[in-house]
Amino acid sequence: MKNRLLRNPFIIFSPFLVYYCYYIFKHKWPKLYGDEIRYVDFAHNLIHGFYSPKMPDINLWNGPGYPLIITPFIALKIPVLCVTMLNALFLYLTVVFLYKAISIVGNYKIALVLCILLALYPNAHSILPLLYTEAVTFMLVAGLVLSVTLYYHKDSTFYLILSGFILGFIILTKIIFGYVILICLLVGLASLLFKEHRDTFRGPVKIIAVAFLVASPYLVYTYQLTGKVMYWGNAGGMSLYWMSTPHANEYGDWKAPSLSNSQYPKAFRSAEVTKILKQNHLKEFKYILKHNELDEDRLFKEAAIRNIKQHPLKFAENYYYNVSRMLFNFPYSYSFQNGAVVKNILIGSLLFWTSILALIITIINWRMIIHPIRFLLFVTGIYLLASGALSSYPRQLDVMVPVFIFWFGFLAGKVKKPELRF
Repeated sequence: MKNRLLRNPFIIFSPFLVYYCYYIFKHKWPKLYGDEIRYVDFAHNLIHGFYSPKMPDINLWNGPGYPLIITPFIALKIPVLCVTMLNALFLYLTVVFLYKAISIVGNYKIALVLCILLALYPNAHSILPLLYTEAVTFMLVAGLVLSVTLYYHKDSTFYLILSGFILGFIILTKIIFGYVILICLLVGLASLLFKEHRDTFRGPVKIIAVAFLVASPYLVYTYQLTGKVMYWGNAGGMSLYWMSTPHANEYGDWKAPSLSNSQYPKAFRSAEVTKILKQNHLKEFKYILKHNELDEDRLFKEAAIRNIKQHPLKFAENYYYNVSRMLFNFPYSYSFQNGAVVKNILIGSLLFWTSILALIITIINWRMIIHPIRFLLFVTGIYLLASGALSSYPRQLDVMVPVFIFWFGFLAGKVKKPELRF
């Protein structure tokens, strides 16, 4: 009985829950900051019975997943600090879910070591005090890892539906997954035509089909607003535009429509930088921002595609910088890099080189790789490739870290250690 209690992840990791609450209490800003304002505004919209204003003033900058979670708390006028404490629960459950998943495919000792490392992951701590989507996405991805593992382990319809529901809610929370899962579905359906791939793709196609059913009410809503089929949001155009910038010293990171550099704490904020940004982009922005939000998104995409066609090598260079930002949190346009870069390089390098080693081992031992890992790596790979084409930061990579940890845990438990002979 005592051993069972000591192996209970809810008990093992409970000190981290206390620490996360303390961390949020210590670091939470007294006022709403950055994207927090937008999420709270969406919650107020839901309280009043709608999500986005009607045309021509639509606002579909992000999906409704996270606003749906915080709406009851905002409606009850619970203090923002208390709402933010949900992030402590989300990160705690992330660690618990992952421990359970790794214990199924590996052993509890490996699960314990890896999940303690995850619980101490500095990038996860940095998003704790923010009403951002990353903490809940972290938990949802870990929940998906566990539910997919249980689906294949038990061959259970319940876990099939649960996996699809979680994946659908991930789509509603991070709308880029709408495009990612569509690509995965098309590849999966095409693969079902070949007998040798049916066992691999039959389960994923079912899970993705359920996910689309979960997300379909939102797609119906956006169709009624915009008249466009499969319209997930209107933020992608501007992000792609900044990724396509052909100008020197601009590395694909997002800038505000005011064309200032002020959203980064360590950025150059001089009038000279603003002047350069306006020289490079003001003409385009003046024309595009005259239109409604739907047309703005379209025009930014057209401008981005035009830039990419005219300067393909610069886009490839920005893509490279984007990958660097996801891993190491630099470089940023017109910005100093501070001492935190060393820490970011150490963390990013550890994740990068461990993933390379794991990929080599996976390719060599492909026949022993279980279906949950094949499916999760497939989704993760498409997501990261798509994220590289839009302005991205460490938090875009961090939400998939539970998949990497699960992958490493499986390989650590299953791959035979080499025998050295002299």
